[in-house]
Parts: sequence; structure tokens; C-alpha cells
Amino acid sequence: MTVEGVTESGSDSQTDRSHPQPPTRHGINTYEPDVPVAEAPEGEAWGRKLIGLLTASFGIAGLLMIPSGQFTDVESVLVALASASTVPVALAWILGRWPSRRMANVYVLWADIGILFVLLAHESPFVAMPGCAMFAIVALFAIVGTSPRVLTAHLILAALVLVYLAVMAARSGMEPWSVASRVVTIGSLFITPFALRPYIRFLRQRAQVGLRDSLTGLWNRRGLFDMVDQLNYARAGTKVESRAIGVVVVDIDRFKAVNDRYGHPTGDAVLVEVADRLQQAASTGSGDGRNDPTTDSVVSRLGGDEFVCVHIGTRAEVDDAEQRLRAALEESFSGPPFTTSVGSAGDTTIRGDATGTLVRKLIALADIELYRNKQEHSDGDPRRSHDPLLVRDRIESLVSDGGPTVVFQPICETATTAVVGYEALSRFPFGHGSPLMWFKDATAAGVGPQLELAAIDAALSAMHVLPETAFVSLNASASTIRSTDLLSRLRPHLHSRVLYLEITEHERVDDYRAIARSVEGLRAAGVRISIDDVGAGFSGLRQVVELKPDTLKIDYTLVHGIDTDPTRRAATAALAAFAREVGATLIMEGVETEEELRVAVELDVDMVQGFYTGRPVTT
Repeated sequence: MTVEGVTESGSDSQTDRSHPQPPTRHGINTYEPDVPVAEAPEGEAWGRKLIGLLTASFGIAGLLMIPSGQFTDVESVLVALASASTVPVALAWILGRWPSRRMANVYVLWADIGILFVLLAHESPFVAMPGCAMFAIVALFAIVGTSPRVLTAHLILAALVLVYLAVMAARSGMEPWSVASRVVTIGSLFITPFALRPYIRFLRQRAQVGLRDSLTGLWNRRGLFDMVDQLNYARAGTKVESRAIGVVVVDIDRFKAVNDRYGHPTGDAVLVEVADRLQQAASTGSGDGRNDPTTDSVVSRLGGDEFVCVHIGTRAEVDDAEQRLRAALEESFSGPPFTTSVGSAGDTTIRGDATGTLVRKLIALADIELYRNKQEHSDGDPRRSHDPLLVRDRIESLVSDGGPTVVFQPICETATTAVVGYEALSRFPFGHGSPLMWFKDATAAGVGPQLELAAIDAALSAMHVLPETAFVSLNASASTIRSTDLLSRLRPHLHSRVLYLEITEHERVDDYRAIARSVEGLRAAGVRISIDDVGAGFSGLRQVVELKPDTLKIDYTLVHGIDTDPTRRAATAALAAFAREVGATLIMEGVETEEELRVAVELDVDMVQGFYTGRPVTT
């Protein structure tokens, strides 16, 4: 896969590549580091704050000892400096992020040195002995933040310091029985971490059972996103150029036929073999991929016969991972004959710590590619195509229930990023495929216009809460514009709001004369016409020339990375010049970064749409 070749969009048409519905699937992972539960990006904020407060309390305790007269003037200054050092460390915990394993080890060493210094500075070893309890507090962090080796070394040091203070206290004339009592009391605190660690491990194991697919032993859907977050988090501190994330979705073709012909036990064996093949291909470490902390891949079972593989690393590593996966699937399998379909998507950056949203988008994009590949290979084979009757029933049932839900993504003026309009995007029942698949299935089953009209009706009904000064862009295919009376639906709203009709790109226009006549009728009534995804699919220059749209929308594949790609910039500049020449408004969709917005300003693009300037909102 070329990572920049397939990326997520910051905006989209009615088929909505930018915000696909997250799939309801399950999954596995070849990366299972010994990362504590508290280190998970979604749940570590409270832990960081707690440790920061405990660190600050250590400093406060040291400062409170100074007025007691236990230290000399020089020792008081040193204790004050040691106590003051807790302030930046505490702030780093509270305001920063959970440290890497190496930094956690450094934190334990720093805490041990500080505690040891303060304890040895006391005039009375007997009075200093209770301070060894601070070693036990640090040990609680070591349980979840460091390795067993570091925890053991820390507690050995604590025990040695306690014994040393006890010996010195006895030699100074303190009652031996009192000294022994303190040793036993404080020493018992050092045993507690060894008792807690097995219990924490047991809780983790129980939690992982709920994250695994019972058949293949792979991660389920929840486990997939948890492990991708941990993998990204673990790699966040490494110096990696051009960090990338890649997703490969795998589907077993006609898996139901395998079950029907050979039986479910054979079908289960096929699933296990595919899972093992993907596991071995995805792992970059020397182990089996399940517990090797050096691997950068997460492999999951997403549903009955679908799998997803996520890889994080450099662009070259992501490409190599996909090639290994594809090669593994091309090798012959034991058991009944079957084939697989593959789709992939990727992004060149990872925004922030949490990757769940990004992974969901990439999975949906990979699903689209997989679906297209499956359709291409199923041409002429009616056994592999969707049953039109079942699709029709599904679409009609959805329409009768009110149709798809609608969200509105802001369209902004480029120079000021002020919102001037909204595009209506369709949302479908969770877990039943991307919007593109819904519309493609509906078109293939002969009910495409019916579904599109339901989506338009839902948008017209929901848009009343939007500012009246903002235009609303609605999506429709050429066949729907040509074969239905759209104007009767739009006319009641034209007196109060500017409406754009955005012609989607997933359908080839065969009869330009017929569609041009319909478009002119809509334009005469006040509806403005927009061509979606110019530069991709069927949205070529002929469609622009024949239909003379008021607005052109540049496809997100030309926008993504435009700030670093001279070719994309040149293509967009040419389209901008063309739009000015014909008097059309130009919109760049898929603007996701400040740099991409800067290029839009430099090229004098009229409007922008994308995650950077505004995400879809519900009404």
C-alpha cells in the first residue's frame, strides 16, 4: 500500500467517506506489551494527577521537617532543594503524559535518592525510620509503571535502608524492642506490593478474556482499539520520521457457502487458519506475534469472516507489513478451497494520543476498497453478488422507518474560516456498512433514487435549526436528478434558504442532455448546482463543461498532503484557475491541517471543508 494513496477525508458527499459509521465487528492483535492498565491513554489521566499530588506531598513533608531543628544549616538547605525538586516533577505528572517505561524507571530512581537523602540527614535514626513508608508508596507506582526487576530492586533498597536505620538506632541507645517493632511494622509494608502484583496480573488476565475472540484467540473489536491505542502510546516517544498508520481489511469470499457445503467445524478451521496466517505475517518481532513487545502490528477478527490488521511505523514499514499480509493470503490454504478479498487505507500522521477515531475511518475506507475489489472480481458470477431482493427489502425498511439520519458539516470561507454553509451527510444504522455501500447497494438493487430522496427529505426536515444565512448542500446522483421530481421537494424551502444540489461522483453520466435539462430546470427555480469530488471517479471535465455548475468541489485525494506535494498543488491551482475562468465557486474538501488551509488561502480557493475547520454536527 502506498500510504498517501488512500487516506481519510475531512469531508465528503452523501456517501460520506469522512465519517463512516464504525463497523460492529470483533478482533486480534499481534502486540501485547506488558503495559499496565493505568498506562492506557484513555484511563491514565486520573493516575497521573494522583501521582503528581503524591510527589508534591513528598516535597511538602520534606519542607515541614526543616523547622523541627533535626538538620544542620547545610542539611536544611539541601533538604529544601530536594523538596523543591518535587514541584516540576509533580507538574510534569499532572500536566504531561504518562512516561515511557524508561522514564518511569528514572522516576523511581529519583524518588529513592531523594527519600534516602532525607532519611540519612536526620539526627536520630529512630525518628527517621517511619519515613521508610515512603518507599512503600513509591513501590505502588512501581507495580504498574515498571518491571518486576525494578520493583524488586527498589524494595531491596528500602529494606536495606530500614535495617541500616534500625541498627544505627539500636547503637544510639534506643530500646531494642521498640526498634524491632518499627522494623516489623514498616517492613510489612514492603511485602504488600508483592501481594498486589499477582492480583493485578489476575485482573488484567480476566479483562483480556473480554477482549478476545473465543474461536481464534485474537482480539475482538474492543481489544483492537485498546491495543492500537497502547501501541501508538508506546511508540509516541520514539524518534520515527514520517510516522504512519496503515489498515488492511480482509474478507473471506463466500464464507457462508463454505459453511453450508463443508459444515461449521470446517468453517471454523478456515477462520483459525486465516487468523494464524495474518498473525505470522503481521508480526515484525522474533516471537509468535501474540506477546512480542517489539512488533508494531495489531491483527483483529472483525466479525464472522472479516479481519483487520493495523500497523504503526514508518511509511516503508507500513507498506512492507501490507505486502507481507497480501503475500500470506496468496499462499495456498489447507482444507476447502476459498479466496479472500483485501482492502487497505493509511494515513501519514497520527493526531494525538487516541487513535480510535482515526482507525475507524481507515477501516471504513479500507472496507470501501475491499467492496470495490470484491465487486470487480464478482462480475459475471451471480453467486458472489448481493441478492437484489434482500437489498431492496433492507432499503425499503429503512425508508419506511424514516430513512437515514443526517449530520451537517460546516463549509467555511477560506480566508476567515467563517461558516457560510453546510453539507448534509447521511448516517446509517451502526454496524451495517459504510454510507457508500448503502448507496451502491441501493443503486444495484434499483432503489437508489428512493434512498437518496429519503436522505434529502431527512436533511430538509432537519436543516431548520441552522442559520438561515448559511446555504445547505444536498447530495443526489445523476439518475435521481433525471428520474425524479426533486424540484417539488426543494421549492418550498427556496424562499428562505440558498440550496445547492451536489451531484455525486459514484455514478457515470451516460446521457448528458437529459441530465442537463433537469439541471437547468432546477437552476431556473433558484437551486444552485455543485459537482462533487472533481478530480476523482466520474467527476471529469466533461461533466463540468456539460452541466456548467455553480460550484466545484476538489476531491480530498488532491487535497490531502497538498502542502508537501507539488503535483497536488499544481493540479489544484489549475482547477482554481479554471473555476475563476468559468465563474464557478471552488471548494477544497478534506482540509485537515493548518498547512492545507494555508495552501487554500495561497491559491485563492473560495471555501474549504474538512475536520480542521469543522466536524459534522447533529441538529
